[in-house]
Amino acid sequence: MTAHRDVSLGAAAVPRSSCELDRELLEQAIHLAELGRPGARPNPVVGTVLAMPDGQVLATGHHVRRGAPHAERACLDDWPEEVPADATLYVTLEPCSHHGMQPPCSELLLARDVRRVVYASSDPNPDTCGVGPAQLAAAGVRVERGPADLERLALQQNAGFHSAHLRGRPYVTAKWAMTPNGRFATGDETKRWISGPESRAFVHYLRAGSGAIACGIGTVLADDPELTVRGPVASRTPAPPIRVVYDRALRLPIDSVLAQTARTVPVLACCAYDAPLERELALRELGVGVWRAPAPNPGAPCMLASSLTMLCEIGVQDVLLEAGPELLDSFSDAHLIDALVAFVGPDDAPDDQPGLALDHPLVAAALAASVERSGEDSRHVAVLHPAWEIPGATAG
Repeated sequence: MTAHRDVSLGAAAVPRSSCELDRELLEQAIHLAELGRPGARPNPVVGTVLAMPDGQVLATGHHVRRGAPHAERACLDDWPEEVPADATLYVTLEPCSHHGMQPPCSELLLARDVRRVVYASSDPNPDTCGVGPAQLAAAGVRVERGPADLERLALQQNAGFHSAHLRGRPYVTAKWAMTPNGRFATGDETKRWISGPESRAFVHYLRAGSGAIACGIGTVLADDPELTVRGPVASRTPAPPIRVVYDRALRLPIDSVLAQTARTVPVLACCAYDAPLERELALRELGVGVWRAPAPNPGAPCMLASSLTMLCEIGVQDVLLEAGPELLDSFSDAHLIDALVAFVGPDDAPDDQPGLALDHPLVAAALAASVERSGEDSRHVAVLHPAWEIPGATAG
């Protein structure tokens, strides 16, 4: 079945619920959705609650992994009995109306005789947005949206999904560790990391939820990183993130960990249009993918912006940028960083170590953000470009 925009129901036409119980149950669905990260990638994380008017929860569900039942089906499978006429189904993303790896959820809700649906955020796909709610409303189902603040929360929860559909590029989160004086290295050969074990464990959670992990060739040459998901979250990560190296001249060493493991976990080198062909051939022999930026033309997007468009075209919706100061600065100058996670260790480093000035926009934004403890470190998380501010998203 193909969805058509002329049968869609715009979000503005869907009334918002002001019921406090609806808020509580929809918030519960948002928490449930998070259980699907990172298994659902590249699908959105979605949670569902089926409940009675007195708050009694009959069933819950979430989208576990790509190809598995959608959250609505998982929830209703958990309730095989007849759905009570006064029950409400709460879902974080509007019920889908199209056939993909799973059948349409809107048809399922009608088949199970669900009479009321409250959803948090709209589908960003312009071909399907609003079609599911329209089908339900046309069949007499009472359809409402949740409060605006929960809609914003649900939009941000699937920021990459919305960014890919509405902007044509992934949502980029920059991650780095630094000393209190803004250095990215300690200068101490006996101390490999600035951040502690708690922070490094959290980084693997960030990696697992990303479609790509990106760094610059300087980081590769200095650290020879693996850039994979490790630890407990690895078992819940069915598809490893692509490892992306920004490498204008294709200097990626043949004997680097990335090149030597490219056939196990994908590696993509992003180079300039005139990078040496012999280097490309050598890397491709090892299974490394190579993307050449278009030749520079007046008014054309920069290499970084073009690379994000390319990553979106191959299905990457979220990029975790684990870069050094030079590449971070370049992404920042191009206004391509949407959010950031900075870990600040307890000890200063010599001023001659690489880093960013404390008044650099990224560092200033990080240090102005709310602080969480992460072992001996402090963790600063800031959203620079919220998903609900992406043109086409709704949270009004």
